[in-house]
Amino acid sequence: MEPLGINFGLLVRLLFGLAPLLLWLLLTLLALFALRGRGLAGTTLAIWVLVIVAAPFLGALAVWIVRPRDQPPAVRT
Repeated sequence: MEPLGINFGLLVRLLFGLAPLLLWLLLTLLALFALRGRGLAGTTLAIWVLVIVAAPFLGALAVWIVRPRDQPPAVRT
């Protein structure tokens, strides 16, 4: 592939450069789809989405570690 200006070193650097981006995208999408199926309330869901987007790797990992559950409705007395 040398005539095209692409050598093995460039290809390896390109793949290692794209790996974190692809991993972040995969983790983010998996976390968002997992949250969608949990039936969280609107505010709770919005906060989790902001955490996932604001803290790229840590936010998506936090969803898998914390595993937010559906909250029972508040009882008014």
